[in-house]
Amino acid sequence: MKFQAVDELGQFSFDDSGIRQLKIAGGQAEFTLDGAVVRAGNSQNARFQDMYSGELILQLENAELARLMKEGMKYYDADGKLVREVPDEDVPVPAQPAVLSRLSSGKIFTVVMDDVAEGYACEFGIDVPQEQDEEETDTFWLCLTFDHSTAMWDRYCSPSEGE
Repeated sequence: MKFQAVDELGQFSFDDSGIRQLKIAGGQAEFTLDGAVVRAGNSQNARFQDMYSGELILQLENAELARLMKEGMKYYDADGKLVREVPDEDVPVPAQPAVLSRLSSGKIFTVVMDDVAEGYACEFGIDVPQEQDEEETDTFWLCLTFDHSTAMWDRYCSPSEGE
């Protein structure tokens, strides 16, 4: 890859980035993303303005899945009265591979960096079309801890090309 940024996650915006592929295995997590933004302060961005990357590969070394959670929902009637509430729920370990597979068709809506004693921690908020109704989405929170991150991409592009 032509461009490579190590441990500069704060110098990217992954909001609205489509996930083409997600692999978590053997202590490594790898996202293949469309629509990531390389911020002006990134060491690989000489243009001093935020720029869309083409396809971007984000690798997280010594990655561990800290938590995978499906966000709950609240349903209201037309008068604004709460009808039903579905609580947040942790995805059980046996179901995690299937959910991680679903995340490969999702879209990241936010990334929250957390402080940890050693290394890094990130929470990826990901919307995924529901299996039974693609007009509706499920929201998942993928929490990973890791030692180092490497983002790699070949070119910069316009916003319409980055998606």
